[in-house]
Amino acid sequence: MAALWLGAIAATGSATDIQIHPILSDKAVHSNSDRWRYFFELPHGVNVSKDGSFSLEYDTSPTMTGVRANMTVLLNGVPIDSVTLQPEGKTAFHWEVPLPAANFKEGFNELTVATRSRTVDGPCLEDDDLRNWVKFRATSLISFHLADMDRFPLSAYPYPYINGLSQPATSTPIVLGPAAGDTTFSAAFNLAASWGRRLTEKPLIVQVTRSQVTGQAVHLGLRKELANPKQKLSIEVHDSGMWITGFSPARLDAAVNTLNYPEVTAQMKGFAAPALDYTPPPQSVETRLGITNFDELGYSAINLTGIGTQSTTIVLRRPLLLQLGRGVQLRLHFRHAATLVNTRSLLAVTINNQYIGSVALTPENANDGTMVCTVPINLVDSNEWSIMITAHNDIANVDCSKNYDDVAWTTILGSSEFELREGSLPSLPYLEGFPYVRNREGKLPQKLTVGLGPHPSDAELSFVAATAALAAQSNHGTPTWVASTGDTTGNEDLIIGRLNDDKRFKGIMDTFGVKPTSNGVPEVIKDLPILASTLVDSVVVQAVHKPSGGVGYVVLAASDQALNRFTAFLADPKSEGALRGQVAVFSVGGDLYTFDMLSQPERRVDEKSEMQRYKPEMKIGMTSFLVCLGLVAIYIGSKFVKRKHPKK
Repeated sequence: MAALWLGAIAATGSATDIQIHPILSDKAVHSNSDRWRYFFELPHGVNVSKDGSFSLEYDTSPTMTGVRANMTVLLNGVPIDSVTLQPEGKTAFHWEVPLPAANFKEGFNELTVATRSRTVDGPCLEDDDLRNWVKFRATSLISFHLADMDRFPLSAYPYPYINGLSQPATSTPIVLGPAAGDTTFSAAFNLAASWGRRLTEKPLIVQVTRSQVTGQAVHLGLRKELANPKQKLSIEVHDSGMWITGFSPARLDAAVNTLNYPEVTAQMKGFAAPALDYTPPPQSVETRLGITNFDELGYSAINLTGIGTQSTTIVLRRPLLLQLGRGVQLRLHFRHAATLVNTRSLLAVTINNQYIGSVALTPENANDGTMVCTVPINLVDSNEWSIMITAHNDIANVDCSKNYDDVAWTTILGSSEFELREGSLPSLPYLEGFPYVRNREGKLPQKLTVGLGPHPSDAELSFVAATAALAAQSNHGTPTWVASTGDTTGNEDLIIGRLNDDKRFKGIMDTFGVKPTSNGVPEVIKDLPILASTLVDSVVVQAVHKPSGGVGYVVLAASDQALNRFTAFLADPKSEGALRGQVAVFSVGGDLYTFDMLSQPERRVDEKSEMQRYKPEMKIGMTSFLVCLGLVAIYIGSKFVKRKHPKK
């Protein structure tokens, strides 16, 4: 399996015939006027050499009617082709749309499918009519060809070494020397993390090997570990791929760090570059105790434009090991078009699919609207919050044949705030966003340590590299990874081990839900309903308390094959958000089972206790009030006594 996987990566990474499945699963649109968009990035310095195509597979509602129902494909805002949506007894369609090479551009490209669908003649009535739909199928395909080149300049980096145009994204192997040690392992993980950050939220398959590879690869390590007499500078491109080396650990780290930033690699016009001592700007913060505004979270403005229902979703995570309490608030500051009909336009918010607030969009709040939503205690007691913000923009006398994006809009401002308050709700380590490492102040640590054991396999190295790429995406940043093949202390941020390696973990297993044993049959604590058969040839992932404080992640695999299967599972876009709770088991059959160390009845008891709890400042306030009330009573009483007994 490992050899087949490696070959597939190499073939995809070196190809110039690009095929993209932009729709991961069938997607339906219901609005009478809708736009579906897909963004992809073309490498700098590489052109599309001939016309491409968009094979759109779609279905329409059998109730679709009239010549007004149509669909248009645009590439970078330029209309390419249109078609009328007239079923005439047929509901499944194939539409082949040519994509002219001249309409592609370097950098980000936008492919848009604009639909105008009608089920009745007359006024627009179908915006919320579920009989009015067009469904795009996952079999749809974008195809084009990049110009053939013997070698790609460094300005095109990270292409062709990672192909972010595929789903999931793939990469050429990272090849290390046979004598590679902790320094080179660390460099490989940091390189993979930089790849993950480049691809934002797209999962990435990464392979690290110490074997020879035929074809394109990234050769990485200390100069003494790799034999390449042609190499003069730290970063060079040769026929066999890219070579990243350094005479010392510091120079190797500098070479990897140089490739971490698009603003640096875009300036590399040739095939070789020196390592730079570049200091990047400080990384942003995320949710923390107190107030975090949307600007800090990376949302300076969220534009919800167009007639009808428009929505966006952002995911925020609970700061690690922070006990929260009641009074958590989401405060949205917004603006909207003053032309909206206030009796039919509104802004609404859900968290984890539970409505928490709504407000009418009126002329009075068009320029400085505010909606304050107090988060219910059961939602506060979550490991992550999926916040969906929905605007329903309605105007009078709508003509479905026209576009109203410029007059029907709502904008969520970056000054919006999410405030967390401390309380008594227990906080456990969790697997959501694995591996999520931001501390209770919302900051990334400067470095992350990974315990590999004395003799890590290529499967273990590949898993850590893929995890580093995933961590860069889930944490929106790239701390420095430091590998250790020495003794395991339990204070590492990530630990890789085997289900039969009990000696290595002796003394640090007190917080484990599933513990390795010498016979390879793990010991499960009594509160976890895990069948022994589920653990056969499995991978167990756990979020645990570190002895020194903080959260660590422990991954125990039955074999290299099991670990390879789990690595591929994490890279599958359909697996996003699957890891939850404190313990997860990935079975030999490819099923994932997740377990929470705190039961739902226990959570409800804690939530009820938090709702009844008086905070210290409240107690002080009540005591002060009672004291003042007593003093006032004494004062009034003294006046009354004086009036009853006047001086003689």
